[in-house]
Amino acid sequence: MKSLSRLFVPTLLLLLPIAASAQTQRASILGTVTDQNHAVIRGAIVSVVNTATHEARATTSDSQGAYAISSLSPGPYILGVQATGFERFPQPLELLVNQELRVDITMEVAHVSAIVADGIILPPDYMRKDSAAQGTVIENRQVEGLPLDGRNFYELTLLVPGAAPAAPGSAGSVRGDFAFSVNGAREDSNDFLLDGVYNVDPKLNTFAVRPSVDAIQEFETATSTYDAAFGRNPGSQVNVVLKSGTN
Repeated sequence: MKSLSRLFVPTLLLLLPIAASAQTQRASILGTVTDQNHAVIRGAIVSVVNTATHEARATTSDSQGAYAISSLSPGPYILGVQATGFERFPQPLELLVNQELRVDITMEVAHVSAIVADGIILPPDYMRKDSAAQGTVIENRQVEGLPLDGRNFYELTLLVPGAAPAAPGSAGSVRGDFAFSVNGAREDSNDFLLDGVYNVDPKLNTFAVRPSVDAIQEFETATSTYDAAFGRNPGSQVNVVLKSGTN
């Protein structure tokens, strides 16, 4: 018995640091995501960002609308919640040492539908509210990332609603050039701008200068009821902007 007690005491002393290390300074946040009628929202993306370190953590609400994020360092955070059809929910908060903070979230139905472009949900702020013009912006990552025939970025205008390839046997297709028509207008009814400068070949009525794909920042193809500052041709207005560099 004496030999067993001699072994037990050192073993207990070795286990004490392990028990002490189980105490944590980490905090956690949990709660439930519901709508204005107190119905649970499943699949909502709940994220927290430490505003001091920019460390981000995220989870999704379960079938009961519940969420939990643990092992968070104490400090200032921004709690954000996103769910399809609902307004974004940002809230600043402060987590304390070993705190278990409950934040139940009530989401409001979005008043303006978000735009879905190229698989990306854009916030309502991207929608034009003060103009009747319709157009599509082709971003830099699309210009550089999508396959092109002969590195002709103008081919990406076919991604724009209302745009169609030129009819077989048309003037553009006979010349072997890339041509397109918008909303039924003729293929030579399009206007081209390069950094705000008129960029149309007066003989062929197509683009005069085609910059390198690597030089393109983005371009917009306006297709309907665009501002009178464009004018000239009744088809589309292809407005190309080059990269401007940095400081």
